[in-house]
Amino acid sequence: MNQNQKVIAVLGATGYVGGRLVPSLLEKGCRCRAIGRSLDKLKSRSWANHPNIELVKADVSDKSSVTGALKGVHAAFYLVHSMNPSEKDYKEADRKAAENFRLAAEQNGLHQIIYLAGLGDDDDALSDHLKSRREVESILKAGNIPVTIFRAAMIIGSGSASFEILRYLVDRLPVMITPKWVNTPSQPIAIRNVLTYLMECLSQNETLGKTFDIGGPEILTYDELMRIYAIEAGLPRRLIIPVPVLTPRLSSYWIHLVTPVPASIAKPLAEGLKNPVICRNKDILKIIPQELLSAKEAMKRALKRTGDGDVDTSWTDAGRIPPVETISDGDPEWAGGTVYRDVRCMP
Repeated sequence: MNQNQKVIAVLGATGYVGGRLVPSLLEKGCRCRAIGRSLDKLKSRSWANHPNIELVKADVSDKSSVTGALKGVHAAFYLVHSMNPSEKDYKEADRKAAENFRLAAEQNGLHQIIYLAGLGDDDDALSDHLKSRREVESILKAGNIPVTIFRAAMIIGSGSASFEILRYLVDRLPVMITPKWVNTPSQPIAIRNVLTYLMECLSQNETLGKTFDIGGPEILTYDELMRIYAIEAGLPRRLIIPVPVLTPRLSSYWIHLVTPVPASIAKPLAEGLKNPVICRNKDILKIIPQELLSAKEAMKRALKRTGDGDVDTSWTDAGRIPPVETISDGDPEWAGGTVYRDVRCMP
């Protein structure tokens, strides 16, 4: 059977990465099955009527629905994370979902599972968020299906949760009293490069059963990333003052007050910012060579898409219902900036 005749499933197809991966797979000629909890959301996507797409409703918390959704599938991308304000214990939700998916995949005899995880050194004291990602890795690998794992740090792209946090902070705050994690080194990667790794691994048997670190060409602190963004956005120089007193909880409230990201999502992300996220394993560069975009170039592309109103997917797309404040473009009146009014009174 030709590779293009095999059905490739994407779980989490309405999320940020999944929503961009599906059209990329279709453009490559793959038969794709987009799986999500909301059929209405799937139907609203620009690629919903493509001749090579199947839209399937399934919930990873329900093993029977996932088992049915994976029938006849050759390989599946598992792009599901439960960092949702409605999930009181996202770690337990992730654990249960991964177990259900693995069992369903085994029952259907899949050839390969691909999982996008978080970058971080196992020797460090990982945040709960990264520990949960590691646990999902272990659960998926406990079965008899080869699992390809890609570990990434911040993904730079219009609509990415981490990038949008950085964007809103720099856009809105000319002076920032920041947590000390702004000096943590990281190796961010452009969404374009992430998608290339995900797609190309389907045809590379060398990736089966392997774990790879993926990142861009530079190691940068979050302070440096903020300054690069300010330059690319044409903003005046930002004053960034790190202080040691902001806990992850306080950091999450700070992020919530300044950005549209709720504290419930910001907290696990902020906790993870204390961990250096640098690629130790660079084997993937030999298997899937590609031109890695610099942070500057990735931000330039993201800003152009945002300015053109051409944002394919956003972190708000994941979950059942996006936050109300993120449904419409633009900021509320109280968000800052200059507002001009012309008031006229009739005599």
